Amino acid sequence: MDGENMVIIQLAGGLGNQMFQYALYLQFQNLQKEVKIDDVAGFVEDEKRDPALSAFGITYEKADPKEIEQMLDASLVFWHRVRRKLFGRKRKSYFEEDKRFKPEIFTWDDIYLEGYWQTEKYFMPVANQVRAAFNVDRLLAAQNISQDEKMPGTEESRTLQKQVQGYLREITDTQSVSLHIRRGDYLTPENQALFGGICTEAYYQEAMRRMREQYPGCRFFLFTNDKEWAKEQFTDSGVRKEAGRRTAEEAAGDVIVVDLPEGSDQEEFALMSKCKHHILANSSFSWWASYLNPNPVKTILVPPKWLNGWDCQDFYRDDMQKVSV
Repeated sequence: MDGENMVIIQLAGGLGNQMFQYALYLQFQNLQKEVKIDDVAGFVEDEKRDPALSAFGITYEKADPKEIEQMLDASLVFWHRVRRKLFGRKRKSYFEEDKRFKPEIFTWDDIYLEGYWQTEKYFMPVANQVRAAFNVDRLLAAQNISQDEKMPGTEESRTLQKQVQGYLREITDTQSVSLHIRRGDYLTPENQALFGGICTEAYYQEAMRRMREQYPGCRFFLFTNDKEWAKEQFTDSGVRKEAGRRTAEEAAGDVIVVDLPEGSDQEEFALMSKCKHHILANSSFSWWASYLNPNPVKTILVPPKWLNGWDCQDFYRDDMQKVSV
């Protein structure tokens, strides 16, 4: 370790969470801090996720195992193990205990930071640099499709690119609104207490009503991790089965389920960010997609709270409008 002023940020979670962590990294760099990223520990017990920032062409200085070991007092050397047993661990770390902005972290030295840091307040001084780093056009480039099952030049990659370009044309040519519905892991019993009852059907219906009222003729591009459910809820023509006050003719074709192959999260993220307006789930994925949308007159509708049992007011940006039902 070069000195006593190093900061190590743990990379963890999905794409959106990792983007917050990297944005924090950029602000520490801006403050002339020695800062590195640990992109190993956060994924040891998370078999579903991996470091994902390379899709943007992003590189960062990685903390080596020895630096992490010293910071966390995790040496397996016999005498260190004896000392810890007798006197406890000299761990130099901070775990994000709540969701409020903590500017004091920028005054700390020699610290290992573990958390999601989900507010733009952590990186507002480097906002332009953050937007430049997260260039979604890179995610749409064919040469960046690097999954083994769809290497560049394969039939799978060509099919995916045709699908992406088709959706992109529709998004560009219409008054497009991204509609993000997060299901899957959000519906598990252990996550229901945290996420449940927030992005309800009533929330989405009211948000869609407002968008239709403000942008007559708008089209909704539905992004979800449960496409089969979405297809059951919307007919092939895009008519909501329980359209209610709206006739089938009025509703026809205004909802498009974005249906890309499994493993196309990066392409879906890029397409979501290309929409002109947004209806968000309580998810960092759509938070970032709306943030990176350069439309100066975009409308962003969000649920009135983000997580159950947590004060998440710092998650919200000035360009967001809460939808209460």
